[in-house]
Amino acid sequence: MRIQITTALAVALVYATGAAAQTPVASSQASLTGTWRSAPDETKLTSDFDRSVWGANATSVRTVELVVRSASDATLRVVKRVLDPKGRVVPASTWIEEAQLRIGGTTPGAADRLEHDVTVASAVRLFPDDPSYRWMIEDLRVRIVTFTARDGNTLEIRYDTPEGRGSFWETLRRGAASTPKPQPPTSKRSSG
Repeated sequence: MRIQITTALAVALVYATGAAAQTPVASSQASLTGTWRSAPDETKLTSDFDRSVWGANATSVRTVELVVRSASDATLRVVKRVLDPKGRVVPASTWIEEAQLRIGGTTPGAADRLEHDVTVASAVRLFPDDPSYRWMIEDLRVRIVTFTARDGNTLEIRYDTPEGRGSFWETLRRGAASTPKPQPPTSKRSSG
């Protein structure tokens, strides 16, 4: 009797796992279609080197935007810039990395996570202050994770650069604002 119950449970588990692993691509893509944005990720630049380059009390800001038009057409855009103490963009500090993505099917991950298959078709680093500059990024890896137990308006991006520097995880929300808001000057200075 125990063997029959154990076998029945094992079959049910295999069946359930197999059904979950076969998430239809069309329905997973429909749920991703749209514009996704991160909140600004801000880091105070406090080293002597940073102060010599960007000035005192400067802040590095990174924003991420993912526009999913279809399974074969998505664009991921990472914008990095430096703001002065008044919230103005420091000249020649903006750096953009833009990747064209193809998003495939899903695989169940831990808990309520769905891992989406992502292929980076092309990626480039741009500097708006020098429109002629285009640096192709080879071997960029991007992962997209959605969650079955959430409202469908949140996803996570894993962005892995080939050199490792600049890699990050970021949470994006559907249609969220991405422009950094100026921060009021503070009287406290960070040591670093």
